[in-house]
Amino acid sequence: MHVPWRLVASWHCDACGDCCKEYRVRLRAYEYLKLRNTGFIEEKAGRFYIKKIGKLCPFQRRNLCSLGSLKPVVCKLYPFSILKKGEDRALFEFEGEEFFIYVDNFCKNVKLKEDLKPSAEIVKEIEEAIELILGRRVELDLLTCRVFDHQRRIRACKAGSMTERRHLR
Repeated sequence: MHVPWRLVASWHCDACGDCCKEYRVRLRAYEYLKLRNTGFIEEKAGRFYIKKIGKLCPFQRRNLCSLGSLKPVVCKLYPFSILKKGEDRALFEFEGEEFFIYVDNFCKNVKLKEDLKPSAEIVKEIEEAIELILGRRVELDLLTCRVFDHQRRIRACKAGSMTERRHLR
C-alpha cells in the first residue's frame, strides 16, 4: 500500500532484496534500449518490463542488483513514487515545483507515524529522489544500501575493536 510521505517517520535500505522479488519492473524507453539485448525484457501492451525467472529478477545476485549504473530508475527510487497529481498529504514542494510523493509500506524498513510533521530524514531522501528524476543526480547517497559500509560495521562489531568502531562513526 502506498502512503503519503508525511506519514513516514523513517526508512532505510538494508538490501534484503524483497522488492526485487515482489515487483514487476517497468522500464523507461532509454532503459529498454540499454537492456533489450540481455534476453530478459518482455513487452506487454506496448510497455517494457524486466522478465522475471519465476519470482526472481534475473539481475539480482543474492540480494543485490548486478546492473550497476544500468539499474532502472524505478528500482533506484523504491519505495518512493513521485507523481504529478495526488492528495494534499503527499504534496512536496521542491525548488518551486509541486510533486506528490508516496511511499510503499510493503518495505519492512518503512516506519510510519501518525502526525503530519515532516521527518527531516525523509525530506532529504525525497529531495535526492526528485534530483534523480530531474536528471540532476546520477549517484545516490540516501536511496540505496551502503552494503560495504554495513559489512565493515558488522566486522568491527564482531572484532570488538573500539578503535575501528570509533573510526566508523
